[in-house]
Parts: sequence; structure tokens; C-alpha cells
Amino acid sequence: MSAPMTPAREPWRSERGARTLLSRIAEPYDETVQELVAEHGVLDLVGYAVRDGRTPDGVPLTRLLSRLGRSLGVDEEQVTRALGVRVLVPGDAEWPAGLDDLTAVPWALWVRGPLRLDEAADGAVGVVGSRASSSYGDEAAARICFDLAERGRTIVSGAAYGIDAAAHRAALAADEGRTVAVLAGGVDVAYPRSNAELIARVGQHGALVSETPPGGAPARMRFLSRNRIIAALSVGTLVVECGLRSGARNTVAHARELDRHVMAVPGPVGSALSAGCHQEIRAGAVLVTDADEVIELVGRMGEDLAPVKRGGRVPQDDLDPETRRVWQWLRPRRSVSVDEVMVRSGLGLGEVLVALSELEERGLAEQLLDGWKRRSG
Repeated sequence: MSAPMTPAREPWRSERGARTLLSRIAEPYDETVQELVAEHGVLDLVGYAVRDGRTPDGVPLTRLLSRLGRSLGVDEEQVTRALGVRVLVPGDAEWPAGLDDLTAVPWALWVRGPLRLDEAADGAVGVVGSRASSSYGDEAAARICFDLAERGRTIVSGAAYGIDAAAHRAALAADEGRTVAVLAGGVDVAYPRSNAELIARVGQHGALVSETPPGGAPARMRFLSRNRIIAALSVGTLVVECGLRSGARNTVAHARELDRHVMAVPGPVGSALSAGCHQEIRAGAVLVTDADEVIELVGRMGEDLAPVKRGGRVPQDDLDPETRRVWQWLRPRRSVSVDEVMVRSGLGLGEVLVALSELEERGLAEQLLDGWKRRSG
């Protein structure tokens, strides 16, 4: 550097300033930088880069220098004020504890929106799936997410096309529904552009989150990197519809590594769009079909149980075994004699007569001149 900077222009000397600067000069998925952070800590590492361009033991910090000059000129306070965003770092009251479970903890997060991130993460459900979703997938995601949001669960997703968009829209449609969109670019960069209105609504009513500083463009590796944040912010990740090769399965892999719940919605067995979901179920994901089943998994053990699904009840369900045996041998379109019922049911005369009387009283059988028949309706 040409001349030492004055203390007023050295925000990187604080932990918060060092973390925001590191976020601008290095990619969070860069394993070499992660190793340097693990060895030196963020504050010291950034200091070495700014002052000398190398560590005390002479290791060049080449990967941190290409963006350094431009990034040192950014007034982070002015940027956050102008955009109406806030910066979170580990240790802040709003920092979600689940993020600390990550191997690569974000150096900082930029957040836009009224929803506190720590409160939003409490019981949150991550929802991911195909960008090229079908109407079946969109309907399933919307139905489940709306019901989850109505019951106070935050929906965390990535604001992409398809399942992500369906999940966010459903949460916003719920009464006081909460949703968080984790973006691959800066929180001021709406991507995909055709989802700009949806992303703006999430920022107005929920929260937009990114570890990429404002102005940062989305890129493939940033999408993959942000998936770990979706998984870490959630107590469970639900994949609604995805193919065998899908970024959604990358999020599921992070959820498994973090020992979070993994759930999947099944689809038609021949659908390529659901093949990834079926594979995840084979690998141990819990098959779910509605919000009750999701909450049973991510909720309070033994308390948030999903109701047992049963087929519709019919009058004969309440019959005792002998009466049901008689009923099953009656015919709806022809009469059957008492002797025939005895032979077919294997019951005695008295048992058959008692059963027929019970069926007649319940409106399930009627006596004709030549025998008995099952009563329809």
C-alpha cells in the first residue's frame, strides 16, 4: 500500500469490519481461504492482507489481493444506510445459532426486511425443488407451505423459479406468514429478474439474506454455496420435486450433514421431475404429503403428531364380526334364503336371524317374500 490509512478509514481493524471486508475480497466456498481463516482467524488474516499481503510466516495472500484495493474504498455504513440493509456477524443477537453448525460459517450476512433472522429460524422449514416444476409440484409446494405458514412456520427458500417461487408465494399469502429468501447475489440484486416483484415482496414482509455483499452478481458456485445456508437456517428441509441431477439435492445433502430432518414429497413413479425425490426417500428421507406430516417431524416430539389418515367410514364398519359375516353374503340385486346365508357364513340359525334383525334395524338389509337382500344406500 502506498501510505498508511488513518484509523478513521480502517474499519477492518474491528471483527465486524474485517468480516465484511473478507466477504468482498474472497468467496465463501474457497477452501484455501477457509483454511487460512481457520488458522489465523478473520481479524488477523484480513490485517495481514491489508498491511503486508502475506502472513507472518511468509505465505502470500494472493487470493485476497485482487479485489482488495477496490473493496477498501467501500463505505459499508453508507451502503447499508442507502439500501436499508443490516449486516450480521457471528455473536450478534440476531445471528441464527443454526449457522454455527456449518463447517464454513458465513463471515457475514446482509439482511433486508423486517423479519428478525434469529426468530425466523426458530422452527423454520427449508423448501427446495425443481426450477422447471410441474403444476403438480407447484400445487403440492403451495398447499404444504401455506398450511405451514398459517401455523407459524417460517418458509426458507431461494427465490428461484418453480418450487422456490411457489413456496414463497404461498407463505406470503398466509395470514402473517413468514418467509426468508437466501440469495446467491447481493440482497439488492433481484435474480431471476422475472421474480423481481416476488423478491421485493419477500424483502418488504419477510427477509432477504445473502453472504454476498450488496452489488454482488449471482454465479453458479454462489448458488451452491448459499444452499448450505438454507439448510442451516432450517430445522428440516423439504424437497418437493427434483430430478436426479438437481441443486435441490445439494441442499438436502447439506441438511443431512447438519443432522437436520430431510423430507420429500413423492410424485408419479415415471416422472423424471420426481426421480430425485424418490431417490432421496430411498436414501432415508421421510415421505410427507401434507403440513401435518412435516410438523410431526420438525415439531415437538410426542406432541405435534399428524392425524392418522383413514378411508371414509361406512355403516358396516360398526358391525360386530358375526353380523358383518352375514351382511357380506347378502346380495344387492337378488334375495338370499336364510338357509343359504347359514351355509355361506358358517353360522347357526339363531346367529343368522339375530344378525339379519340387526341389519334390518340399521337399514342395511330388507326382508322379501323369498329371502333377504342387501339394502343399497
